[in-house]
Amino acid sequence: MSLKKKSAIAFAWDIGGTFSTAISGFVISIILARLLTPEQFGLLGMAIVFIAISKVFIDVGFASALIQSKDNTNLSYSSVFWLNVFIGAILTSLFFFIAPWLANFYGKPEITNLVRWLSLIFIFESFSIVQTVILKKELNFKILTIRNTVAAIVGGVAGVICAFLGFGVYSLVIQNLVAIAVGTVLLWTTTSWRPDFKFSSIEVKKLIGFSSYVFFDRFLSELFRKLDILVVGKVFNASTLGFYTRAVTLKNQVTNYSSSSLSKVFFPVLSSLQDDHREFKRVYFKVVSVVAFLSFGLTGVLYILGEDVIITLFGEKWRPSVKIFQIIILGACTYPVNSMMVNAFMSKGKSKENFYIGLFRKFIRLLPFYIAYKFGLYEFTIALVFVSYFLTILNIILLQKYSDLSTRIHFIKIFEGAIPLMVFLLFFEYFNPSSLLIRLIMVFLFVGGYLFYNKQINSEGFIFILNNYPKIKNKLRKRFKK
Repeated sequence: MSLKKKSAIAFAWDIGGTFSTAISGFVISIILARLLTPEQFGLLGMAIVFIAISKVFIDVGFASALIQSKDNTNLSYSSVFWLNVFIGAILTSLFFFIAPWLANFYGKPEITNLVRWLSLIFIFESFSIVQTVILKKELNFKILTIRNTVAAIVGGVAGVICAFLGFGVYSLVIQNLVAIAVGTVLLWTTTSWRPDFKFSSIEVKKLIGFSSYVFFDRFLSELFRKLDILVVGKVFNASTLGFYTRAVTLKNQVTNYSSSSLSKVFFPVLSSLQDDHREFKRVYFKVVSVVAFLSFGLTGVLYILGEDVIITLFGEKWRPSVKIFQIIILGACTYPVNSMMVNAFMSKGKSKENFYIGLFRKFIRLLPFYIAYKFGLYEFTIALVFVSYFLTILNIILLQKYSDLSTRIHFIKIFEGAIPLMVFLLFFEYFNPSSLLIRLIMVFLFVGGYLFYNKQINSEGFIFILNNYPKIKNKLRKRFKK
């Protein structure tokens, strides 16, 4: 099977599973948001942020190194597997003992037990990393898709049942633990690879040159990505953090469930094309155009309907999340595009360069936190959006320098969809419609204008989706008939 066909099948499976997981997860989040309070969501955010930041220590960058490497053996996979399990066990033990200190950071004693239960995530996840790597390297996203979807649904149902029974914030803890445990079990029962009882430090050392830079970059990236949760939880309170995380979670529906499938699939694809620069550039810019087209379009729709989505689905108690969401959604366009640009770096084996450039990116991301401390939450979110666009431009310039990917083409492919978005959002803010009917009419006008504009400029992302829509539609129709 050709690489093009394999990547198309992988993308179809991944995006299909991503949307099914998104829909089920969205329904579950609606139920939980109505059953639980913003403060309870805030408490979970305070506890799980430390777990999320530390998860990168399980893998230590070896997953990306295994995907990028062309010379893996079973001993390579087994060595990394046992290293992951060992680190996972160490992290679970460590967090059990330091949980009281983390609770003291926020002045919330109840966080101690939350952290201790959530630390089991390290053990569960360490058993699934290598199997996931092998499936991604083979572009076998069918198994990963089924596994992720089933695990998310089972975990969500468990969380909802516990919320009905009055478990409070522990409903969210159970949801997370059940989802990752079920996902790990499914991965082991649906894949044939098993680790040998062997460990080779030589195999590990062969991967360290690439993995070490990946690890440090991801650790700092994850730290800075979660720094907003730390700062908002520390400077404000659990309820405010709950409102903020609700807005951020909804924003992530755009970045995680619209174009992340392309990013996940095309890292191994681009890695396989690293020696054919012309084909690499052709595939890369096509994917960037598709990602940007989807992201800017979805951003406009969600900005206009932000109030209706949050109040209608989650309830009036979540109204403070509306303005936060409308601000940060404007920066959501840049996240998947930046992910693709980082993938371009990584697939060329430039983990070292990406790490050092990443240090500067992290420094720039510190600026909004000063604004949060001096001015407030809304000013903080505005600063986050400005920084996200600045870093996008920075990545474009650096890719020209290190990977010979044209700055001019980057600007065209990424920002051509921003023009109708900006014009329509100014129009929306000027009229500030209070009626749902008018907002729905404005959504249709925006979508129609956005598609018409992209057709007139022959946007590569729009043309690609338009040309492939009949094929996707026919495949879905056949699948539903089966």
